[in-house]
Amino acid sequence: MTTMRTQCATLAAALVAASLLTGLTGTAAAQGTARTLTYQILMGEDPIGSEQVKIEPQGDRTKVTVTATTRVKVLFINFRYDHKREELWKGGILDSMTATTDDDGTPHKIEMARDAGGYRLTVDGKTQQAPSGTLPLTLWTPQVLKHTQLLSVIDGAPYKVAARKVGAERVEAGGKAVEAAHHRIEGDVERDLWFAADGTLMKTRFKRSGYDITYVLK
Repeated sequence: MTTMRTQCATLAAALVAASLLTGLTGTAAAQGTARTLTYQILMGEDPIGSEQVKIEPQGDRTKVTVTATTRVKVLFINFRYDHKREELWKGGILDSMTATTDDDGTPHKIEMARDAGGYRLTVDGKTQQAPSGTLPLTLWTPQVLKHTQLLSVIDGAPYKVAARKVGAERVEAGGKAVEAAHHRIEGDVERDLWFAADGTLMKTRFKRSGYDITYVLK
């Protein structure tokens, strides 16, 4: 009986790990239903904006639309950030991405499409080649934990990173305490990420200009 319980526990753990690595692209596609995730953005304890992630299965592909807006006032100076991104995924692999950003008055546009050499990447009108192992810093999916080469979704800046699992924790998200796996991305860019067992991003945290920025699922 003990051996059977151990085997079941091991199998359950393996299934959870697999779901985390597959991410919501696989989960949503399998369910065949669209999902919309809304995150509140905080600077310290103060709300400064929101991000919405819409996941739409489309046959053998999954379309993901991300829209984010922040408004911040620091020392009588107002800052704004508006971002919209569309991603197309197939089999857990990013096929293409387009992103437009108004970063406090500075516009940026990124187009990324998979080809035989990896990805054709066009940033603000300038085209270059990116390796096949490159992924945008698209935090809604656990796929971001599997890549050592990431790029900014704002201006295409390259990041060399490594991800590690911190441990299992309970986080406050969606109005309740949820068990989540805490992961940390370190290197040229740093992010703390908490994913639920089905691959849903519950929370992310990082520093910007010395301030703690947190995204929490509503």
